[in-house]
Amino acid sequence: MLLVLALPASPLGCTAEDAPTVATTSTTPPPSPRAHLRGLKGNVQIKRATADEWSTASEGVPLFENDKVRTVAGAGADLVFNGNGSTVHLGGDSLIGIAETRPRPGRQRTDLTVLRGRIDAELEQPSTQSLSVTTPAATIQAGREIVFQ
Repeated sequence: MLLVLALPASPLGCTAEDAPTVATTSTTPPPSPRAHLRGLKGNVQIKRATADEWSTASEGVPLFENDKVRTVAGAGADLVFNGNGSTVHLGGDSLIGIAETRPRPGRQRTDLTVLRGRIDAELEQPSTQSLSVTTPAATIQAGREIVFQ
C-alpha cells in the first residue's frame, strides 16, 4: 500500500511582518506613595516592603503599601495620607503597617494594620472617607459610622 501526502509549499519560519512584536517598555506605572511621615519625634524607623532591614525615618519620607513604621517609647510620628488628607498620629512604642487598599468608587479609604501601640486618627471629610484599622484581634472601620468586626 502506498500513501501519498501532499503538502503545500510554504517557507518555514515567518517573515518580519509576521513576527510578533515585543514591548520594550513596561506599561505598569510605578507604585504611588500612600502616605508621608511628618512631625517625627524621637527614634522612628521604617521597613520597606521590599527590604529586610529597618532604617531611620526622615521627615517627609513616602510610605507605600506593605511598608512598616515603628517607634520607640517616647517617640511619635504623623502619617499624612495622600489624596484625602487623613492624619494618623502614631504614639510611642508602636508598630504599624500600611495595608493594601481596595477602594470603593466615590469613597477614599485608608487602611492600616496596628501590630502594637496606639494610634489616633483624624479624617478630613468623614462623609467621603473611610479608615480601616486591623489589629491581630479585630478590624475597625470608621467613617460616618464605626463598625467592629
